[in-house]
Amino acid sequence: MSYRLPPLNSLRAFEASARHLSFKRASDELCVTPGAVSQQVKSLEASLGVQLFRRFPRGLLLTAEGESYLPLISNAFRAISDATEHVAPALKGRFLRVGVSRALSERRHPAIEGLRRGEERPRTKLITTDDLGKLIDGKLDVLLRTSPQFPPGLHADRIALPTPSGPALPATLVTLPGLAGCREVRALLKLLTRA
Repeated sequence: MSYRLPPLNSLRAFEASARHLSFKRASDELCVTPGAVSQQVKSLEASLGVQLFRRFPRGLLLTAEGESYLPLISNAFRAISDATEHVAPALKGRFLRVGVSRALSERRHPAIEGLRRGEERPRTKLITTDDLGKLIDGKLDVLLRTSPQFPPGLHADRIALPTPSGPALPATLVTLPGLAGCREVRALLKLLTRA
């Protein structure tokens, strides 16, 4: 049996755009430009022969066709995800390996402590270290440190860690470029900067 399928990237662009009703927010989730998301959706609309969105200066609205298509595509992605976890259960139990510099670890930041106790998501394994070599060698997924410097070829987000009292702590979240846009790293970044 052969399946009539549009390109997977176009479906991902549609599904994310429809959930957010925004090409910009979909592009943030998919780690591509808003223009790329818009082009993928246009390509999908052309291949289906229907318009899925009404476009407005301040956002999007789903057409009737888009509203009926969204739950079907979302369920298909969920089924693919469930099938993948069934076949590769190790994916379900993976932890994000996070190195935290001693200076930050000793400050007892609430989000870091929540991760340490397993109360926060993403699931993490925290290691007290400031060694970039562990990140480069693949022993860590991300490194949270106070130093703003990092070698070329790595991705870094300079952030301010909110504190319950007093000024925010400046920090840098460093990772390999391929991991910078993954869901777990984005969730960690959001958690750490949450006031």
